[in-house]
Amino acid sequence: MRGVLAWNKDFALLKRSPFKIAGPASDRTSYIRDFHTSRFRSKDNKEDDKSSALVLHAFANAERKEKEAYLDIIREYKNNNELRRGHVEFIQVALKYMDDFGVNRDLAVYKVLLDVLPKGKFVPTNAFQTLFMHYPKQQYVAIDLLCKMEKNCVIPDVEMQDMLLNIFGKHGAPLKKFWRMMYWMPKFANLNPWPCARPAPKDPRILARLAISKISSVDVQTKIVEFETKDIEDAIEDTWIVSAMSSIQERLLETQSLNSPVCVEGPYTVWVVDQCIDYFVLRGESRKHNEYEDIDDVSNIKIPFWDEKEIVPAPTVHEQNDGTYFAMCATGTSTKDSLLSWIRCLQKQNPILNVIPVIFKVSSFSKEQLYIDTEKSKDKVMHVKE
Repeated sequence: MRGVLAWNKDFALLKRSPFKIAGPASDRTSYIRDFHTSRFRSKDNKEDDKSSALVLHAFANAERKEKEAYLDIIREYKNNNELRRGHVEFIQVALKYMDDFGVNRDLAVYKVLLDVLPKGKFVPTNAFQTLFMHYPKQQYVAIDLLCKMEKNCVIPDVEMQDMLLNIFGKHGAPLKKFWRMMYWMPKFANLNPWPCARPAPKDPRILARLAISKISSVDVQTKIVEFETKDIEDAIEDTWIVSAMSSIQERLLETQSLNSPVCVEGPYTVWVVDQCIDYFVLRGESRKHNEYEDIDDVSNIKIPFWDEKEIVPAPTVHEQNDGTYFAMCATGTSTKDSLLSWIRCLQKQNPILNVIPVIFKVSSFSKEQLYIDTEKSKDKVMHVKE
């Protein structure tokens, strides 16, 4: 009640003040309302809002999608907007276009973008502000920036911790997110058994070699060889072939029955960083080892001098339930012609492929449309060829 009386007293003093507002009473009421709300702005503030709105569209309208152009847009926003109005919307738009500019794995760019937030304004000064999450929109956008770094495997450093302390204080939610990232990300940074250079190579031949080495790493004796189809007579296509085959697979192919054919199957897919690579396998029939016994099992010891049963060796890693895998490859075109050239390259090292039948079970990427030939026969349907 005392506060209401004090407000009425101040309003009465305002009415009796010598600085009277000319015009009708409705204009005076509108002026007072604008004075006490955020709608009352100067011309300079409106110009700043227009310039910040133009900067938001600068990412989409940029001619060069590169790092320097991305940083120039951020510098323009900082120089033309000293009060940093619309900083939350600006950071959200900037995070959206990081992949297009190729800066999603650059730690320095994340620091420059985090520096857009004003310093000291969002630091809570009492327990209630800490409890109710002081300035939640700004804290959430900083967490989104850290999540973007975590998704792209970018580990922050101590300098970013100091920036978060200056912006949100030691009780801010972004700093807690930073501490969790610093605990877990270094633990998993070097655990990938198939490391790849950063940034990932764009050459498909290098990516194919990385993919084949990744798949064939189950056998340490695997040899990766590169072939050129132009070195083969009557080759239709001029492309490259990355093939993988171990000495164990060569011995398995030598013991393959001549009556059972081997199949070239694919394409299957494997991921190398953010690139998808197609590969093919040379597979034979499954070899069942019903008589196999574990030689290390001591539960039923038998004397080898009196036991006439032959010891069956354990199946290799290439002998699976669905078949025996002899080789695998990736070609530049992933076509049947390039796979035929691959078999011809393998015939030089494995002469049994000249005798044993080879079947190609390759699914094509494009299919012909079904249509009915109405001119010759209405009932005749042309089937899809794969």
